[in-house]
Amino acid sequence: MKKITIPEHGQIKLWRRKISPPEATERIAYLEERLYRRLEKYEQHLMRNGQPVFTWYSDYLKANQWVGVVQVPGLQVEILPKVDTLSQTENGDDDQWGESRRNLLYMLAVAGDVPVRSRDISRLATRRAPLNETLSALFANSLKDELLRGCERSYVRHEQNLRVFKGHLLVGQQLLKNSAHRERFYCRFDQFSEDTLMNRIFKAACRFLLDVTRLPGTQDALRHCLLLLDEVKSVEVTDSLFAKVSFNRQNERFENLFHFCRLILGNHAPTVSSGKDRSFSLLFDMNKVFERFIAAFMHDRVMPNIPDCKLYPQAIRNRRPLFQNDDNRGELLLEPDILICHKQNPDNLIIDTKWKSGKVSSGDLYQLYAYTQRYCCGQSVLLYPLVPGAKQRDLHVLDENNLQCGRRVSIRFVNVNRDLYKVIERKLLASELEMLVREGIGLAAGVIA
Repeated sequence: MKKITIPEHGQIKLWRRKISPPEATERIAYLEERLYRRLEKYEQHLMRNGQPVFTWYSDYLKANQWVGVVQVPGLQVEILPKVDTLSQTENGDDDQWGESRRNLLYMLAVAGDVPVRSRDISRLATRRAPLNETLSALFANSLKDELLRGCERSYVRHEQNLRVFKGHLLVGQQLLKNSAHRERFYCRFDQFSEDTLMNRIFKAACRFLLDVTRLPGTQDALRHCLLLLDEVKSVEVTDSLFAKVSFNRQNERFENLFHFCRLILGNHAPTVSSGKDRSFSLLFDMNKVFERFIAAFMHDRVMPNIPDCKLYPQAIRNRRPLFQNDDNRGELLLEPDILICHKQNPDNLIIDTKWKSGKVSSGDLYQLYAYTQRYCCGQSVLLYPLVPGAKQRDLHVLDENNLQCGRRVSIRFVNVNRDLYKVIERKLLASELEMLVREGIGLAAGVIA
C-alpha cells in the first residue's frame, strides 16, 4: 500500500506519466492516475457536515481544514496540521511529521476527541505509525481495560414465544401466533444482560478496526475485546442505534469510547471495498479541535490560577439572544467559543478561536462586535495559532459620535507549534493563555485576584 502524508491545505497532484512519480515535497505529493481516481471516486463518502474534505481541480486536489486519515485500496493519505520545523526522533533521524502527529494526538486527547486521557498517550508520543494506527491502539487497549473491569449490563427488553409464561402477555401476538398452540405464550419481558446497544456498537467497532489495522498488538487487543463481548449480538450499526444509547453513573466510564465509535461508525460510516484493503476515513475538523483544546486546556491549567474567574465553553448556560421578536422570544442565540466571567468585574471576556493563518475576515469582526456589545465585554479576542510574521492588533469600537467607547476587539496569537508533550512547553502555553485572560479581564499580570 502506498502511504503519503500531506499538511492541511497541502496538495496531491495527478501524475500521468509512465515513469514513477517524484518524491513528495513538504506541501505537494504525487499520485499515479490509478490511485488518484480511486481517491476521487471515494469523494462522495468524504463529506463532513456538508463540507468536502478535499477541493478538486482539473489535475490536483487540495486538502481543506480536515486532518486524519483517508484510505482506499492501495493508498493511505494522512493529513496532519502543518508545522514549521522538523522534529528529531530519539535515534537522531529527521521525522518531518513526528511533532505534528504528536501534537495532534495531544490536542485530540485534551479536547476529548479520543477515548483516552492526555497523560496516557505519552508512551505513544515517539511512535512513527500513522495516526489511524495509533488511535486504533488507544481505543483497543482502553476498551479492553474497561471490559476487564466489567461489561455494561442492563435490563434488555425481549419479545419471544415461550413455553412458560414470563413478564407480560402480548394478547394480539398471542392470538395471531398461538391460536392453535395453547401450550405457548407470546410474552414481553426484561432480562438483565450484557447484550446491550452500547456493547453491540463496541463489538461492531472492534470488528471494523480489526479489518483496517495492521499492527499485531492492536489486533490482539481487539480480538481480546471480541472475546469479552462474545455473548453480544453482531448487528449493523445505524445512526438510530447511537441515538438510543443513554448514559448514567453505571456506564459513564464508557462514554468517551462510545463517542469514538460514533466517529468511526456514525453518520459517515466507512464502506467496504473489493479486495483485501478496506476504504475508510477517520477525520477531525481542526477548527473544532483547536476550539475544544483551548477551552479544555484553559479550564485545567489556567483558570485555577485565577480563582475569581469562571470559564464557560460555548457560553453554556450563558447564551444570549441578539434580538427579541414581538412575542418577547429571543432570536439569533449567540454561542461564543469561550466566555470568561469575573465575580467583581462587570466586563466579560470573549475568546473566539480560529484555526487559520490569521487573516481576519469582515464576518469575523461583525461576529466579535456582536459578542462585545451583547456580553458587555471590555475586550473580545480573535485567537489564532501563531504563524511567522503574525502581528497582534487592537480594533477599538466606536460609539454614535464616532469616538472610541472603551471596548475593543483584539487579534491575538497563541503558539501551539511546540512539542506539547514537554512539561516546560505546556507551562509556557499556559502562561501565554493566562496573560491573555488577565489582559482581557483587566487583572494585573501574575497577581491572583
